[in-house]
Amino acid sequence: MSEYKQTIFDKFELRVRRGYYYTRDGIWTNAERAEVRVGVTDYVQRTGGDVAFVELAKQGTEVKRQADIGILETAKTTISLLSPVSGIVERVNPALSERPELVNSDPYGEGWLIILAPDRLEDDLKTLMSDEDYFRLMLKKLENEHKKLESR
Repeated sequence: MSEYKQTIFDKFELRVRRGYYYTRDGIWTNAERAEVRVGVTDYVQRTGGDVAFVELAKQGTEVKRQADIGILETAKTTISLLSPVSGIVERVNPALSERPELVNSDPYGEGWLIILAPDRLEDDLKTLMSDEDYFRLMLKKLENEHKKLESR
């Protein structure tokens, strides 16, 4: 079985990493032992455009679930990043200061954003979507966008 759930919809490749948790606004979470790795989904990086700059919360910052943890600046827009879980920022991806394009080229791998030491992981995970639920939500979003374009 592939590590990604994926499909192509009208020339748009939709890829969602299996086994991760997701927010409705496209932040993924991978619970690894006592820490949580956080990044943006493939859908967000594809629709947002080429990432030119990443600004993230500093190491040691305490964040609450749905609180601001940074921004991505692209040629098209500025994307606010909200934490999927509560905790303390343990690490910030150092590679992104020199190579922000990693968010585009490898959003589920080298393009990760931060690692958190979670406070209430079990409770916070209950508020997130499974890979299957997020995949269905993004597919529905693509279908709706396609219908809008067809009706013009």
